[in-house]
Amino acid sequence: MPAMPAPAVMVWGDAEVRVAEDGTTTRLLRGPDLVVELGWVGAAGAPAEFEADDEVEHTLVTPEGRVFQRHSVLEGWRIRWVLTREARRPAAVEDRLRVRPGAEFSLWSWGSGATALLAVVPAHAAGPVLGLRLEQGYLEEFGSPSASSASVDYLVAPAEAELSPGQRLVTSVVADWYPALDELTARLPPWLGDTQLDAEEPWFGDVADFGVHAPDDVVVDYSDGVVTVVAEAGRRILDVQTPRGLSRVPLEWVPPMEAVLHAVARDAVGSGEPLDVAQALCVQFAADRRAVWLDPTADDLLDRVEWEAAGSVLGAAFGLARGRSLGEAVLVSDALRMLGGLPAGEGYGRVAMAGWIASLSVGLDARERCHELLGRAAVGRTAALESSLLHYRSADVGETELAGVANRLGGLLPGRAPLLSWTERARLVGLLELCPPEWERAPQAAQVAEKVRGQLLCAYTDGRIPDAEPLAWLLLNPGLGALG
Repeated sequence: MPAMPAPAVMVWGDAEVRVAEDGTTTRLLRGPDLVVELGWVGAAGAPAEFEADDEVEHTLVTPEGRVFQRHSVLEGWRIRWVLTREARRPAAVEDRLRVRPGAEFSLWSWGSGATALLAVVPAHAAGPVLGLRLEQGYLEEFGSPSASSASVDYLVAPAEAELSPGQRLVTSVVADWYPALDELTARLPPWLGDTQLDAEEPWFGDVADFGVHAPDDVVVDYSDGVVTVVAEAGRRILDVQTPRGLSRVPLEWVPPMEAVLHAVARDAVGSGEPLDVAQALCVQFAADRRAVWLDPTADDLLDRVEWEAAGSVLGAAFGLARGRSLGEAVLVSDALRMLGGLPAGEGYGRVAMAGWIASLSVGLDARERCHELLGRAAVGRTAALESSLLHYRSADVGETELAGVANRLGGLLPGRAPLLSWTERARLVGLLELCPPEWERAPQAAQVAEKVRGQLLCAYTDGRIPDAEPLAWLLLNPGLGALG
């Protein structure tokens, strides 16, 4: 059997940059762990044209041209791609850069055009964090990754951009290590400001000298060199034409939780269709919080929910909430029995604690039963963190893992975690909200939870979340009053 071609290996501190022999993929490893893999989508490779200890160059071939690629390591790791066209006429630039984090890492993305910034963060620790700063060019997230996707593609030019024969399009990225994710704040545009606001609160930006374009339903005002932008609840994209190029800035005006809960519950009941457990849980929560009134038709829909057949912690949570609302001890007892037959995954501990509270409210003290459920061995690291938080163990047990949860959600930075589903984000918010107040990370955990909760509420307002499950998970927290 012939030997596999050897990659070019460049040592970068305690990490290694490994470029495939044909240049099509590049992997950064730190110790035994893959940190990130990069590649130009759809490009065919060729042997290196130049190789040294700290630099390697390839020319890749695309369907309509070529990509000159150079990797170099000095104090940082710099990657430069130069795209050219060989066609005789201008052609649309549809090329994409693919980014895949390693199994122990997560991707945070401010893929906003000429000022894009990415980070590859440890999923179970605070740092170090790999920051990928766009030095030249343009990056914008392409589409929405599927639920099974492990990578994200980034367009290297705005939509409808064209490249003519003889022209070049340069994409240059500089990578550096940072002690923690929030250290990347200094790499964001200085004019950015707070991108998440209350509904109709003004956003201020020192961008009066730039070109600014906003959607029609946004009010833009100019005063003393400062641009003011105001909108109703939801997300809007502000296009800012900076000296470096187009920067696309998502601004979020966050609606009240009750407004979103009311809308989701109203739509679920109004459809007239049978409710799934997530919808039913939201409707019950909305009724308990007086965000919606249950008429006989809605009550009948809730009574007919097949929550036991769902075999999930959300199903058990609905059984507890419904039993508590109706004062029926049998429902609460049935829900606890169902919970006892489930593995102790994410949300299990929170529902077990809610079971004890629900049992007391219906005159059925299930303290010993719930204590036994809370003591079960958790399945997976994230569920183990939930268990440690609910047992109020010391910071030495769970603080490192909690820092990884905050990392996965992007810390205090704007942007998003493109490889996490809405439901996954809502689950992680609940963990941050369980952080004991005396822990050093408690203020940051609360702020990150508030940021991601706002993103979810805006996504519901805009119709970007089509189902009730993320909201149900968002409410699966005694601190929000849904279960407590």
